[in-house]
Amino acid sequence: MEEIEEIIEEILEQIDANRSDVEKDLKKFIDYGVPLEHAKEAILHKYGVILKERKLINIKPNERGICTVAKVIAIDEREVEVRGSKRKIYRGLLGDETAVLPFTAWKDFHIGKGDVIKIRNASSSEWEGQPRLSLSEWSEVEKVDHDIDLVKRPPQRYNLIDLRAGLSNVEVRGRIVEVEQREVNIAEETKKVFSGIMEDETARIRFTAWKDFELASGDVIKIKGAYVRSWRGAPQLIFDENSEVEKIEEEIRYEQKVVPLYKVVEAGGGIDLCIEGVVLEIRKDSGIIFRCPKCNRRIREGICEEDGNVEGIPDLRIKALVDDGTGAVDVILNRELSEKILGKSMDDYLAVAKEAMDYGVVYEEIVNKLIAHPLRIVGDSIQSGLIVTIFAKDVELLAIDAEKDAEELLMHMGG
Repeated sequence: MEEIEEIIEEILEQIDANRSDVEKDLKKFIDYGVPLEHAKEAILHKYGVILKERKLINIKPNERGICTVAKVIAIDEREVEVRGSKRKIYRGLLGDETAVLPFTAWKDFHIGKGDVIKIRNASSSEWEGQPRLSLSEWSEVEKVDHDIDLVKRPPQRYNLIDLRAGLSNVEVRGRIVEVEQREVNIAEETKKVFSGIMEDETARIRFTAWKDFELASGDVIKIKGAYVRSWRGAPQLIFDENSEVEKIEEEIRYEQKVVPLYKVVEAGGGIDLCIEGVVLEIRKDSGIIFRCPKCNRRIREGICEEDGNVEGIPDLRIKALVDDGTGAVDVILNRELSEKILGKSMDDYLAVAKEAMDYGVVYEEIVNKLIAHPLRIVGDSIQSGLIVTIFAKDVELLAIDAEKDAEELLMHMGG
């Protein structure tokens, strides 16, 4: 408390302001977990501290009071949970003549791709070994009417399996599996957008092209200057008029292989993934559940959050935590796949629950059958919270190799 009082006194010595206003501002920063010194800098700026404009190349991690002018290369809105409540944030890329940096905006500054903006009182953190700019509610953002010639960086080559949200200026090659055209409205202008799936020898990924590159199914292409964002729980490759797309004469054959889970976690998900791992936990909302006949959401005690009192339709599902020693993901099995690996139908389980007058017995049987058993799963990731969640399209219960497990245990023990 004494330290806070000292900070308030230091601020009041430098500005002409009401003490209660300064205390209120400082409390807001403390509630967000901002260190006192950084909070002090932000409040001083609010009351007129002049910040020196800097180029992006000169910005380092863990700095405060940053002032710069940059061009919005990409921006993406998403919803996150902060201290138990949901709020919208905006993530993307900023560039100038010297560098390109990722950024996060914690409020809507009404900026879009292509805007050149002057930023005052931003901060920076470290992300993937480089600075990430953070624009808070204390930052000021102003659009300016001149353009910026972006730095020309050589693109970095990646296999599709190594792409993850946030990467920019990437170079990839791949075969177009499918592509479709649609129209979208942006700032009262109708634009054609092309989206689909492409593949290389390592993985498949969704893509979106904001220019007509005359792509067709079966084309093998090389893309330079693309970037990656997250969409529906998986990385998505984006390329536009600033990208180079070349059709090449190469044969690309995708063969589905088991992907280590650390790769899946690093990428933030993926499509058409094949993974293997041991079931460490069966989530509590597994077993017999009841769904709303109108919106298909899970209901509790006959109440749907969307449609109110309804007569639920029974369903069977399994939500499991699967680990392969390098990482862990949640896996969701629908009724068909649950019946496949459990060896019983949903009707069988309904009869068991009715006889026991307790749906909990179904959950206990699932736990007994699957805990510590290895699975092979093929599926797509879906939007979820802090852990990657895979919605299975196929599943196989693998045999337990006791001899191999014993050898691995001995190795871990140094035997």
